[in-house]
Amino acid sequence: MKIDKNFIVFSIAFGMIFFSFSAVQLYFVVEFNKTSNVDVAFTSMLLIYLFAAIFSPVSAYIVSKFNPKKGIIMSGIVYLLFCGVLVTKNETVIYIVSALLGIASSILWTSCGTYILSITAQNYYGRALGIFNTVFSLMCILGMLSLGTLLSYYNFKISYLLILIPGIAGFFMLFLINDLKISKGLNFKEGLKNFFNPKFMLFLPLYVAQGFLFSLTIGIIPIEIKDIFSEIFVGIFGMLFYLIPLFSAYGVGKISDRIGRPALFITFYILIGVAMLIMLNKENFIFGIVVFAIAFSFTRVLLIAYVGDLCKGKNLETTNALFNTALNLGVVLGFLIFMFIEDKNLIYTISFFVTILSLLGFVAEKKFKS
Repeated sequence: MKIDKNFIVFSIAFGMIFFSFSAVQLYFVVEFNKTSNVDVAFTSMLLIYLFAAIFSPVSAYIVSKFNPKKGIIMSGIVYLLFCGVLVTKNETVIYIVSALLGIASSILWTSCGTYILSITAQNYYGRALGIFNTVFSLMCILGMLSLGTLLSYYNFKISYLLILIPGIAGFFMLFLINDLKISKGLNFKEGLKNFFNPKFMLFLPLYVAQGFLFSLTIGIIPIEIKDIFSEIFVGIFGMLFYLIPLFSAYGVGKISDRIGRPALFITFYILIGVAMLIMLNKENFIFGIVVFAIAFSFTRVLLIAYVGDLCKGKNLETTNALFNTALNLGVVLGFLIFMFIEDKNLIYTISFFVTILSLLGFVAEKKFKS
């Protein structure tokens, strides 16, 4: 596979924005939990992913009209703005920017998936996404380490403002990538038809589960790690979800190109279900997190590539928007549960069933084929 220079620049620029954002997101709940404002953090996260879910269908039209590059640049501004306003700890401002970030997120990820799939040959989707996830993971790890170090020397405000610098640099790098026009304006009726394609609907639970599991990594798990160990371990365990893809993303992507994404999804989701059961016993909590981190990290490599498989390189905007909607709804579901259920073991039990039941789409597809 020949690696395009434009693809590398895009991956680095995108990763640098998340150098800042992923670090802020990881410590967000923990920092607000210190001052008994954890509900503000959970409400903020809920607003982000709720608005992302609501606006994901519209994002397909926006991306097709303005093209992915402009969509990513416009969204990047809001991501950096969110990181900056957190230092105010002003609830109203945080909630408003959280809603804006949700809208920006829907555009960003639809643009990202469309951009990568449009410049990559279909038989190399897995490998391309492997490279992208490797760079992305490296940037996120460096961001988390940097913010963790900054928080040990400086206060919350200074640390959060300093961590913005790499993100701003990444934002300006986005102007260097090629400007692609994917399609000539999406017809609304055609887009709606693609959005509700029955073939795609079978696999929506797979992506809802992915979003739900992601909410664990930025919601309940960081708090539980802090309570069981200490704040410094939040960054250490949080990095696992990015450290693993750093060394495995390309390999997993390459294997998925050869044997197919469904077999890997089934294997890794079963492992995630097992991890949820292990985490019910606090004596085995660390082992459970490690198993969860490995399996969950592997599935992240498959997400965008499988979208490309399902739509066979056509209607990229609407298909990416559909599955991003499902992902965001999963995160919303997760944070709603966190706000109303305090028993963490019950949350892990629910996570087990959400994960395993999401695999029924593969069973249904097999029955339809036969």
